[in-house]
Amino acid sequence: MNLTLIFLTSFLIGFSGAISPGPLLAITVEETIKRNYKAGPLIIIGHSILELLMVIFLIIGIGEFLKKEIVQNYLNIFGGFFLICFGVLTLISIKNINLCFSKISQNNYSLIFKGIFVSISNPYWTIWWVTIGIIYLSFALPYGFLGIFLFFVGHISSDFLWYSFVSYFLHKGKKLIKERYLKFLSGLFGIFLICFGIFLISRVGPHNNYLERPHLEQIFIPLESIIKVDIFPSQ
Repeated sequence: MNLTLIFLTSFLIGFSGAISPGPLLAITVEETIKRNYKAGPLIIIGHSILELLMVIFLIIGIGEFLKKEIVQNYLNIFGGFFLICFGVLTLISIKNINLCFSKISQNNYSLIFKGIFVSISNPYWTIWWVTIGIIYLSFALPYGFLGIFLFFVGHISSDFLWYSFVSYFLHKGKKLIKERYLKFLSGLFGIFLICFGIFLISRVGPHNNYLERPHLEQIFIPLESIIKVDIFPSQ
């Protein structure tokens, strides 16, 4: 796989994940309703900082530690707890939603930190990186810093593009949506965060099969014929 393909395919794979509904999208919608179109990009800055740290950790070999079942269970517990808290705070803040958005204090740093905490509280984010992410990172490693740089930029560019798009058009549409519908939308995503957090905690146990090899083979073996890379070499 050459450098151009590393960038383009990492962008496309990242984009397919970005458009999937999840806690990050819920927080982006909630903060855009309460603030403005800057919410999406600022949240993704926090998300990107965490992803950069993850890339560094995977390069130095921490991926095997994150794959351990006990680590995954702890991620489910703490992640679920934080998402439930975010969901409850979202529901509590509904009463403060109004159409006078210019009066709301804009704290950019709080959005960046929220992007970090929401991402790290979602165990599926970690699972993606220690499975799909680490395999794809292996394609970039032979090219050194440039390969890793293009992989990372391609990946986070998809996040910035999608969440900036969501924030911008939701912000523009707020003028056309009645206040009660905005409150309903915010409440809906608050409930989603709570339910998702409960779901994560309910997954804790000895039969947590996120990282089964057959599942990964179903995803990647079809790619081998396209990119001519032996992803799962014989032992």
